[in-house]
Amino acid sequence: MDNIINGKVYANQDKSLLLTISKDNLSAYLTIENNSKMLDEKEITALISSVGIKYGFENAKQYNEKNEIKKELGKPFLIARSIAENSQPGITFLFEADSCINFNEHYELEDLSDFIKVEKDQALADVSRGDSKEEGKDIFGKSLKESTGSKINVEEYFGNNVYFSAETNQMLAADAGYPYFDRENRICVKTSFISEDIDNTTKTIYGNTTIDGVISNSNLEIFGDLWVKGNIRDCLSTGIIVHGNVILDYAERAKISASGEITINKSARNSLIYANGAIKAADNCSISGGVIQSGIELQLFSVGSPLGILTEVEIGIKPFTKQQIKIIGHKLNTLRRKSEADEESAIVSLVDQLKSLQTEFSEISENPINQESLTITIKEKVYPNSEIRILKDKIEFTEEKHSIEISVGETGLVINEVDKI
Repeated sequence: MDNIINGKVYANQDKSLLLTISKDNLSAYLTIENNSKMLDEKEITALISSVGIKYGFENAKQYNEKNEIKKELGKPFLIARSIAENSQPGITFLFEADSCINFNEHYELEDLSDFIKVEKDQALADVSRGDSKEEGKDIFGKSLKESTGSKINVEEYFGNNVYFSAETNQMLAADAGYPYFDRENRICVKTSFISEDIDNTTKTIYGNTTIDGVISNSNLEIFGDLWVKGNIRDCLSTGIIVHGNVILDYAERAKISASGEITINKSARNSLIYANGAIKAADNCSISGGVIQSGIELQLFSVGSPLGILTEVEIGIKPFTKQQIKIIGHKLNTLRRKSEADEESAIVSLVDQLKSLQTEFSEISENPINQESLTITIKEKVYPNSEIRILKDKIEFTEEKHSIEISVGETGLVINEVDKI
């Protein structure tokens, strides 16, 4: 849909018809309000004639037919379009404005499913810089001379969490979230949300999310950062997938995967925790039971339990990416078994995601890890029946160790004592 933000709006006497002219006079849209009044063609024609539109009706008709655009009550419908429209400076948004959230409204997470959402670096609009030279007419029949190279001021059109790419001539989202237009009609992306407890839920969330409570019995995929002020518990199916960083206080019987870093403030028990980035635990934080795996570094306080619960601490190759490959592969196999025609587009999408993940994972063979930089630091204590692994090398602890750092040596893993901080 063309940019009609800041365009001129004309109406009939009772405002049942709205005629919007784009700022550059290259397109016109008619909105028929949803009311009980019967409108005839003469009233519509009279409004169009009074504004002075003379050109572009056939172009608009062809455009609507080609794109299968139907007239709907209450929504702008293209009625005139200049052939030189794409050669002039302007913004073409890649979504319907009606599908955006309202910046004046407060939304709970469950309310957001009906609105358009975007991922980080997703294109929001195409920008025509006005560099091309093409003659034509505007919708008033006025001749358009060759462009003199006038440039659009892109900064006037975007606000929070949006940036411009000169390489692609597009406006893109700086973070995942939900697009909206602010008071100055600039396109923005809302990227931060706060929610209370989440229980027994499967959902996808876009934007940096703060949970001021507990996540339980749920499967979440979050495009953004996650901060959980309470406990993540009993989430062992798909679990919590975060395309960003995670900060949490407690994890208990939970699977948590992050493309960035994970910080644990209190404890993690019998959980599966994977991060492509570093994993860090605060002072007095205990890690017991389950598997905790980072792609580069672990800084922990206490590992294992006096009860001898098996606890595995590891540095592996892109743990988050590996988990994503498993999840996408499982989804793909499930859809393929259904063999339903309406699943074809979903299958294509999953195949593309899987190829991208596999490419990311295989890049490690082209850029080998510097093993000397991989370290696991445990500031306080390691209990018996704890296993420490860095890539292929592993140490099984049969007795307590205090304040150690594990790294890769020439013949395997090396344990060094470190001073308590």
